[in-house]
Amino acid sequence: MEETLREIGLTDYESRIYLSLLKNGQISAYELAEKTGLYRQVTYDSIKRLIEKGFVSSVKEGKSQKYKAIDPNLILEYLDRKTENYKEILPELIKLNQASKSPMIVETFKGKEVTRIALRDIINVLKKTKGENLCTSVDENFAFAKHKAAVEEYERGMIHNNIKERIVVGEDTKGLFERGTSKYKRIPKQYFNPNPTQIYGDNVSIVVWGNPDHLIIIRNKEVADSYRKQFELLWKIAKS
Repeated sequence: MEETLREIGLTDYESRIYLSLLKNGQISAYELAEKTGLYRQVTYDSIKRLIEKGFVSSVKEGKSQKYKAIDPNLILEYLDRKTENYKEILPELIKLNQASKSPMIVETFKGKEVTRIALRDIINVLKKTKGENLCTSVDENFAFAKHKAAVEEYERGMIHNNIKERIVVGEDTKGLFERGTSKYKRIPKQYFNPNPTQIYGDNVSIVVWGNPDHLIIIRNKEVADSYRKQFELLWKIAKS
């Protein structure tokens, strides 16, 4: 029984006192302390909380204060009222929970234009938010050779909108652009992935070179924040 009473919100001491009052009827705090074996102060404090919770009532009998357990059926009604009160606010709680979660949107593209799509999306997002682009595993020499026009357009957009970016490249990467808004660090060749990942705002884009090329854009704050943490760790260990 005590375990069940604990499950509905009573402490160990409160459970013992409530059960003792059910067994012994209306008694004083002194008698209650004697019957439960609890210290008087613990008994007084527990009685006070039980009164506040609606499990115990007090009666003045002469000069002494007596206490009595509330009818268990009334306790059940009390718990039912609490359940009904909770049901009334449940829709609002659900709305708050949903509002705290960002929607998940995943877009996929394939073909010759994926690089242009990826780079334009970065410019379009960051020129509004004034955020920073974080790039991992980018071989700009390869990208420039394969998508010269798209990369030049991206470079102009970066400079025009004063968009800053940090880029992690392989230690043997050549052809880095002198944008003035980009900072580079290098990682050992064995950790370099030629498929670039870009983290900007609440978005992550991943280009997979192939035949055809593929692009995945994930639009979700939690995912972007997770990738951003990984980037910061990689940036920390990379060499200038």
